[in-house]
Amino acid sequence: MIYQADLDMTPGLFLSLLLVTAALCAAIMFVVSLIVFLVPFSPFASESPLLYIFILTFFAPVVVAAGFPFYLTSQISNKKIDIEKNLPYALAFMSILASSGATPLDIIRRIAREDYGHISSEFRKVVFRVEILGEDAVTAMNSMVNSTPSEVFRDICMDLTNLIYGGSGLAGYLASKSKELMGIRRQTDKEFVESLSVFGEGYLGGIVMTLTLAVLGIVISSALGVELGPFTPDQLFFFLVYLGTPLINVLFLLMLGVKYSTNP
Repeated sequence: MIYQADLDMTPGLFLSLLLVTAALCAAIMFVVSLIVFLVPFSPFASESPLLYIFILTFFAPVVVAAGFPFYLTSQISNKKIDIEKNLPYALAFMSILASSGATPLDIIRRIAREDYGHISSEFRKVVFRVEILGEDAVTAMNSMVNSTPSEVFRDICMDLTNLIYGGSGLAGYLASKSKELMGIRRQTDKEFVESLSVFGEGYLGGIVMTLTLAVLGIVISSALGVELGPFTPDQLFFFLVYLGTPLINVLFLLMLGVKYSTNP
């Protein structure tokens, strides 16, 4: 998965980064919890803060550690989206090159020099294996096929490998495939817009509504003089408005940023 995401690190380095970051987060959260729950002038000062300190110190690094696999899978997903976004245009350009008499390897070299996003990056891996490592084009293509996250691109590269053996029909294949993928591209754009509407409805119906009901609940509890656990209504209102609401919105924006860092 790390190779698919094009991260310049080994699996051991990735795991070490995860553990060290989680440990640092736990240490920082422990210090912050001590300040929040033990300092006398803190609005959240408590006579028995150990449970809250333990929960926050344990919960924060777990969330941070869970963010690493989410980031990795999101990078792979974004790479897949970018490949399939640029694939129809890359194939159209490749069909023009094939019609002019270029060989499959020359076409791969040319695409590697162009700006077709991760398609160019994948073909640069093939060129590196051929020109630097001395592999033949078919072996280099097979190595790239085994690591690319896009099944559509994988199938096309396998067909290109077969055409390298066959030596004919390349231009016609690329032109027909480009036309076919252009229709898929239109469908992908439609699904992208629909997914954005789902996130918008989820934000309004889930986050905004929940925060509104929470504020109403705190106000009603304050009016009735009801204590909500170890905190007073004023403390909960302060926590919700100045800490909870910004944190929830930042996490939601970060999730959207990671999810759609490469939009279709």
